[in-house]
Amino acid sequence: MIGGLAESPMTLRLIDPRFSEIEDDQVRLRAWQELTSSLFVSSRASAAMPARDLFFRCYNLDRMLFLDHAACAHSAERTPSQIVTQGVDHIFIGLQTSGVTRLTGANGGAVARVGDFFVLDLAQRFQSETDGMAAIHICIPRRRFEGQGGRLSARHMHVLPSNSNPLLKLTADHLLNMRACLRRADAEQRNLLTSAALAICSAAFAEGEGSALDYPAVAAIEIRQFIEDNIDRRDLGVELIGSRFGLSRTPLYKLFETDGGVASYIRNRRLAHAMRILAGVEGGPRQRVSSVAYACGYQSEKIFSRAFRRRYGVNPREVNRTFQSIAVREKGALLASWIQSL
Repeated sequence: MIGGLAESPMTLRLIDPRFSEIEDDQVRLRAWQELTSSLFVSSRASAAMPARDLFFRCYNLDRMLFLDHAACAHSAERTPSQIVTQGVDHIFIGLQTSGVTRLTGANGGAVARVGDFFVLDLAQRFQSETDGMAAIHICIPRRRFEGQGGRLSARHMHVLPSNSNPLLKLTADHLLNMRACLRRADAEQRNLLTSAALAICSAAFAEGEGSALDYPAVAAIEIRQFIEDNIDRRDLGVELIGSRFGLSRTPLYKLFETDGGVASYIRNRRLAHAMRILAGVEGGPRQRVSSVAYACGYQSEKIFSRAFRRRYGVNPREVNRTFQSIAVREKGALLASWIQSL
């Protein structure tokens, strides 16, 4: 539900930068780092390790994110500044499908190998290191576990072999099956797959007594999702949002103060969407600038071109596939926004 009204059927929302189409290893690596930098600060561990096998696909399933991810040798850190500025209260559950991931935190370390689950709390600091790995990750708001009395913070950096008990084995099988069929599933099937995943994870991972938690403002989450879903509407602005959610300008501005206000946030989301289309990240044939402008909610090509040039320093007509690393960086911002909107 959003604002008390029923949502439309869940449409497929997917981040897939198609790293395999970026021929240069260094460009591909930088694009991957820019995409993941919204969550982790990463660095290449070895210049000798190729970046050819980088892969990233993320499905927004409304109640959780499902990520299929492969990486080359690197180290990564969830930094205190990211934790403070993002204010997310979500749990990452990973199923290691190849390679080894070494985790380090305030209370020690752990090693995840093929077939292991590992639990990461995005509200806590940690570091990871690998010589190359692949994993399925799911990102779930901590509140999804509260009905089961979950206290996931105590499981931060825990590694659990999937064959250690039947529920973990069932969870692993379900996530592998989800990866195989998500792209072909229709909206109803994706919804059922998500419901099953949440129920299984609650049973397999949520143990212990619950605790009082500090959640992001529900209104801000709903509004950001509303903006993403209506980015093509020309009337998308303070008045529409205020009327839709029953908010005046002052509280609405406070919710988006760190983004420079609602209008600034909407403008940046429109332009990011336009960059993805023009750079070919969204797939399909190249579109005319005027078509992109209207698809992103602009009233005219002239107004759009001026705003685009002011943000990116180039005219929309000059953008082609060589700009994909910039578009992928915008995907990273979208990834962070998705997590905040769960």
